[in-house]
Amino acid sequence: MINDQAPAAAPVHDDAPLVTGSAVGRILVGLLLLAFAGVTGLFAPLLVMASDGCYEGDARMICSTGGQQIVGGLPVAAAFVAALLTVAGMAGLGSKGGAGLGCLLAAPCLLVLSWVVSLAIAGT
Repeated sequence: MINDQAPAAAPVHDDAPLVTGSAVGRILVGLLLLAFAGVTGLFAPLLVMASDGCYEGDARMICSTGGQQIVGGLPVAAAFVAALLTVAGMAGLGSKGGAGLGCLLAAPCLLVLSWVVSLAIAGT
């Protein structure tokens, strides 16, 4: 006798985690943050060149040695810390806590703060 019905297939259980748009979005945001950190670390220290127009006795902060060191060093340090925060945030994407997201939110804040401080010193 020929059976016209196909045998019932065994249920398939897929226990692999789903790649959602949220995870892909966080990875893309992380890569953009790494690029922003790279641009900050490479180009923000060039604001030290604002001291080229300084003359002896100039009271602007960029004309002081301390101001030039802040403008030259702060963006590099901020870019390094922001890159570490971004990598930590991208690595913590699977965790249930908000530490990964917190790191991804702290990184751009740190980079923007370094730009604001550097531009404030260079522009005064």
